[in-house]
Amino acid sequence: MAERNSVNQKLQIGIETTHGTAVAANRRIDAFDIAFGVETEINNYRPTGRKYSEVQELNREWASGSLSGNMDYNAVVYPLSGAFGAATIGAHGTSATAKDWVFDAILSGNASPKTYTFEQGDSVRAHKFAYGLFTKWGYKFDRKDATMSGDLICQKISDAITLTTTPTIIPQVPMPASNFSVYLDSTSGGLGVTKFTRFISGEFGFAGLYNPAWFVDRAQASFTTHSDLAPATTFKVMLEADAQGMALMDTMRLGSTWFLRVEAQGAQIASDGGGATDPIYDGFIHDMAIKVGKPDKFSDSDGIFAIGYEFTIVEDATWGHSHMLTATNLLTAL
Repeated sequence: MAERNSVNQKLQIGIETTHGTAVAANRRIDAFDIAFGVETEINNYRPTGRKYSEVQELNREWASGSLSGNMDYNAVVYPLSGAFGAATIGAHGTSATAKDWVFDAILSGNASPKTYTFEQGDSVRAHKFAYGLFTKWGYKFDRKDATMSGDLICQKISDAITLTTTPTIIPQVPMPASNFSVYLDSTSGGLGVTKFTRFISGEFGFAGLYNPAWFVDRAQASFTTHSDLAPATTFKVMLEADAQGMALMDTMRLGSTWFLRVEAQGAQIASDGGGATDPIYDGFIHDMAIKVGKPDKFSDSDGIFAIGYEFTIVEDATWGHSHMLTATNLLTAL
């Protein structure tokens, strides 16, 4: 009998139409990995006068997952569609092929996140999870590396399934650290003007997005739906403690709102954008309204005297946004 070898465990993904209604996992994304685990809430009861439990009750069962992988111009839209909700997809300029995926964090009300069915395994044995919902997503980068991470919840495992055959492979388009630049400006209209010239590292965190909702209903084998939460949204930076880095001390003292842009530009993917948008490149632009928090202790970074800050991402009434992200690529849909 063949063994179930770890190296052969494929991961496939399908886009659900209805949350929790499993679909064929007909896409394969190789830019990231998701490690899954079965989660339970179990009660054990020990009768009075006895030393050991006799009864065990399983009350809740679900699954969790943790995503890791390199930043990728194509793959990034999958966790983003779960964390932010569905993107607005449109042509980049007048291009017939290049698309802008715009993710705008909602300021009030309920998000409409995409949920996924995940299949994992090989020809020996496979399992699947429905209602795959991202509850956390983030990325970090310095000049050495650019990676993304995330957490998700799923309904209980369905074991001994057959993998969906011939899934569509989403092309990998790496987003290396050398593609990034970071800007900070005093107005939303000036986003992307003033570049940090001695930026060392950045880390974005978007956490606590959704909770599973459990109801007393024996017809439901796992959680039934989810609820929206107020997310914790931050951006951590490390800068050389030069004039630009130390100027953020005054921004912190005033409590004023500034505007941060993280931008990555990849290879040319089209040349029909029209006007100023011609040519067109793989792109990643993350704009944020921020307030500067308490600075970290001064530290050394590869011989550079550095200072770190944690920015809190806030709502700006004039801009009308908190943070929004645009991914430019050749994908037309999930």
